[in-house]
Amino acid sequence: MAGQGQRARRGSAPGLLKEAAREVFGEIGYEATTREIASRAGVSHELIFRYFDSKEKLFFDAVVTPLLDAVGGLHRRWLDEPMLTTMDHDQLIRRFTTGFYEFVSVNQSIARAMVHLFLSQSTEGEVERLRSRISETLAPMVVPVDGYLASEGLRHSSPALQLRLAMLFVGVAAAFLSMTYGSDEEIPKDEEVIDELAKIISHGLQRNRPGMPD
Repeated sequence: MAGQGQRARRGSAPGLLKEAAREVFGEIGYEATTREIASRAGVSHELIFRYFDSKEKLFFDAVVTPLLDAVGGLHRRWLDEPMLTTMDHDQLIRRFTTGFYEFVSVNQSIARAMVHLFLSQSTEGEVERLRSRISETLAPMVVPVDGYLASEGLRHSSPALQLRLAMLFVGVAAAFLSMTYGSDEEIPKDEEVIDELAKIISHGLQRNRPGMPD
């Protein structure tokens, strides 16, 4: 990041502004001002409106789009990678868990910025537009997930709900689990956390014992 008082390289301002926006929105929330973001990026405030038109556009470009692109990438790999057809459901669930957990772990500010917006008192329609974008991203995943769960004999009572719960389960753990430990030394390694998450999701998708409702 250029930092306040330093001159940004020509053409670097959009990237610096998105990086700063993720940090500031993650720390302060959507109430953060564009001046705070420009100051953190070390660029002129006017450049925000040259490149992004509005604070909302900057938020979506810096925070929402990278997250939803990562989710969409998981979906595309699910559909396109031939090797996935050789994996059993435990391996596939672990692969999904690993991919999403690692993205959120590396992009903590994105997760926190999303939470801030959902909890904000905004009345300009940003939350509604965010909900619409998320729904549009997840919608194409529901039918393949439903088909996969059915083909594997797993529970698929409500694939749309199961998909959302799995993503929230993994995402929240990646973003906030460390905050529940008293010291950094106590925090489990990522591999241990991913393993536990994958096992819980996999077990939860198993059908109940005969005679018990799904």
